[in-house]
Amino acid sequence: MRLAVKIFLANSVVILVLLAVAAWTIFSVTRLSGPQRPITVRTADTVGLEVATREAAIKVHRLEMRNLVFADTEYGAAAEAERTRIADSLGRLRTMLQSDDEHARLEEAIRGFAEYRTVVERARQLRKGNARKQADALLARKGGALIERVDVALAGLSKATQDALDRTQLEATAALGHARSVVDALRARTLTAVPIVLLTALLAAVAGTAIISIRMTRSLRRLSEATTAVAEGQFREPLAIDSKDEIGALAQSFNTMAERLREIDEMKEQFYATMSHELRSPVMSMREAARLIHEGAAGPITEKQERLLAIIDRGGDRLLRLVNDVLDLSRANAGLLSIERQWFDLGATVARAVEELRFQATERQLNLRLEQPPVPVRMYGDPDRIVQIVINLVANGLRFTAAGGTVTARVSATDAEALIEVEDTGVGIRADLVPLVFEPFRQAHRGRGGTGLGLAVVRAMVEAHGGRVTVESQEGKGSRFTVVLPRPPVEAQATGDQSTR
Repeated sequence: MRLAVKIFLANSVVILVLLAVAAWTIFSVTRLSGPQRPITVRTADTVGLEVATREAAIKVHRLEMRNLVFADTEYGAAAEAERTRIADSLGRLRTMLQSDDEHARLEEAIRGFAEYRTVVERARQLRKGNARKQADALLARKGGALIERVDVALAGLSKATQDALDRTQLEATAALGHARSVVDALRARTLTAVPIVLLTALLAAVAGTAIISIRMTRSLRRLSEATTAVAEGQFREPLAIDSKDEIGALAQSFNTMAERLREIDEMKEQFYATMSHELRSPVMSMREAARLIHEGAAGPITEKQERLLAIIDRGGDRLLRLVNDVLDLSRANAGLLSIERQWFDLGATVARAVEELRFQATERQLNLRLEQPPVPVRMYGDPDRIVQIVINLVANGLRFTAAGGTVTARVSATDAEALIEVEDTGVGIRADLVPLVFEPFRQAHRGRGGTGLGLAVVRAMVEAHGGRVTVESQEGKGSRFTVVLPRPPVEAQATGDQSTR
């Protein structure tokens, strides 16, 4: 028997037993419950806005720190947008608060945030003057202290608002007590309506119990689905809390846990992004130095030294690709992945990517094939990102295909969509691992090289173009990755052709 049916039957029996005693109070209680609702809802809206403002204050500080670390204008723009939203929220709260205590705490938060904006501007000026360490220290220490001050003030404001809500509930309880006395006085005059009232109450109780049972099981089902999503690393939005019972408390605890997991992920991504940014310059310097030595800038080199330099160059290439993948993934997660759109021929772009890997395929004794339509496939997007997508997919196929196998890159198109398929005759992917292959640092086969970032970067770049990427695989027979990209209308493609010519 389903949980909803069990709860429905059990509650119905209890309600039927108590209904005869409680029926005469229902009408009075329902009449008196209405006036308190607008106050409760209005106060609850205020608490929600206060909590959202606290979260936004913490988020804007993280964005400002990233802006200083990466010197990225997109982080700065995102931080400016958050600051504007916080200022608007604080202004709205002024019109929603009622008590002097709430207004005092709000003014403290407004002053703290104004001082924080001053510190941010000062840190940016220091950064422009190449005083990076001073700027970082100023924003991290003083800015962090001010954000904490704003957070404490907003926390106090939330408590004050909650206290106001509690007082409202007490007033409603007192009003309910008065209503009961009124109901007692009217009791004698309602005896003739008792059968009708009892029947109506019975139907309402049964319907209410059914609704509660359905909502309870629906909440538990959402919680179960969210738990599965967290386990798969796909949970993003918090659960909606629509009750204050044990299930609501459980959902709140789950949201807190999920938020902390997200914070840990953000710290991890920030660490990877920072380390990648710091590694990029020395790697570039190392590769350039190796190139100069190879060209004889430091004098003649022996054949053995030339082989060693080739090893250094290949290792530098791999390390630079890893650094670039981590940076691209970090920008994609922050919504800052840059796409330089222009008109281009998709078939020629895919062919360029395939040719870059032709020598690698020959070394591995693999057949690398390219299939494309006889007419150009006009696209509006970033051709360099498309090249990176194809290189990652083809290189992945080459890595997991044994000598003598085949890797095929295929281009096709309809009026609305363009498709890039990369198919191999390699080892394939286990069915239970197929949904996870696009997650960062997830690999279907360990010990075959790679970092587990390539397919995650592919998905991020495809989604940045408004497309999608899917995989079909059969273990032991091979895999096929399909990238689907939206195409502009035919009229726009013709305009793109003319502008290109």
